[in-house]
Amino acid sequence: MPDERKRDRYAIRPDKSGFTVFVIWTSEPAIVGGAPQVGLSEEDARHTLGLLNEQSRRGDSSMRRNP
Repeated sequence: MPDERKRDRYAIRPDKSGFTVFVIWTSEPAIVGGAPQVGLSEEDARHTLGLLNEQSRRGDSSMRRNP
């Protein structure tokens, strides 16, 4: 497994209406702009996944949920 993947915070999985981008440690859907990332096309899910993991690797906490 590449070192980048070991640090990933997000992953995708199929759901009833497409794909969900979710937080690996909690299994909850990722939230972007207040919207859960569920029911996405595979292409959109992979794109969102790449953006979120890149931000996470850079230490950008703007995508994290508030406690």
